[in-house]
Amino acid sequence: MAYVAHEKFAQIFSPVVGDVFGTIYDISTIAILWFAGASALAGLLNIVPRYLPRYGMAPDWARATRPLTIVFTLICFAVTISFQADVNAQGGAYATGVLALMTSAAVAVTISARRKNEKKWVAFLIIALVFIYTTVVNIIAQPEGIKIATLFIISIVVASFVSRALRSTEIRIDNIELDEKAEEFINDLEIGDIRIVTNRREKGDVTEYRFKEHEKRIDNHIPSTDPVLFYEIELGDASEFKGKLKIRGVDVEGYRILRTESPAVPNAIAAFLMYLRDRTGKIPHVYFGWSEGNPIMYLIRYVIFGEGDTAPVTREILRQAEEDPERRPNVHVGG
Repeated sequence: MAYVAHEKFAQIFSPVVGDVFGTIYDISTIAILWFAGASALAGLLNIVPRYLPRYGMAPDWARATRPLTIVFTLICFAVTISFQADVNAQGGAYATGVLALMTSAAVAVTISARRKNEKKWVAFLIIALVFIYTTVVNIIAQPEGIKIATLFIISIVVASFVSRALRSTEIRIDNIELDEKAEEFINDLEIGDIRIVTNRREKGDVTEYRFKEHEKRIDNHIPSTDPVLFYEIELGDASEFKGKLKIRGVDVEGYRILRTESPAVPNAIAAFLMYLRDRTGKIPHVYFGWSEGNPIMYLIRYVIFGEGDTAPVTREILRQAEEDPERRPNVHVGG
């Protein structure tokens, strides 16, 4: 088109008219592409800080606009250099990207309309199928786009796993809320040492807590006169990297239990211990049992699913959260 604007108009009218019209066309094309790129960049700057850091799939600095802008700009330079600034070479990749975006939007609208039982969902489905067909044909004809997309997907997945692993020892709890019964239990801890016994609930009856208390007192030499408070955590949605703890108190025939839900068990324990220390001014003690199994497999389970060998991970989270050993909650492992 640029060739037509410059050369053909020059032949039909005059060289001056050809140059003027061609220049106007070039400026218009550049402006349109610039606005399209700016729009895409604005979308990325809005989406990435909202989702990836939330799920632990990006460093916390990814929430800031300026570093992300630099990263995306460097990626643009890398792609341009790899294609040697050849517009024709980048055409296939660009077309694949645009078609994939429009296809995903069409599919999303179709699903949304179907869930709302709207009659026009069939029309949306037809449009989505057309886009799917067009995208597949384009990928077959110009595979450069899918190659680049695959490279970026692999890079994002690898970076996400690395980021989640590196950030796994953060506290990850923004706020702690206690119900009335839990508040009562915490207020009773102001007298004497604070001794927290972690428990993976099975039946939740008095027999379980009687056995667990006896076991922990024997293994860790806890005086019979010191009261203990059980702390139980149900594993929530592991994809949620951060959140708040809603702790409720339960009394099972005299045994006091705190129950909550969290995407990561060690982090919820560490956060609660720090909360108790700051609230009561005393250093709490937490008691664990040794886990049976391969420690490497436990580590992988913790990074992916939020649970694993809880005691050493809790200790490491506390170590990073509190540099002063004198103010750090005490972790005991027995058995």
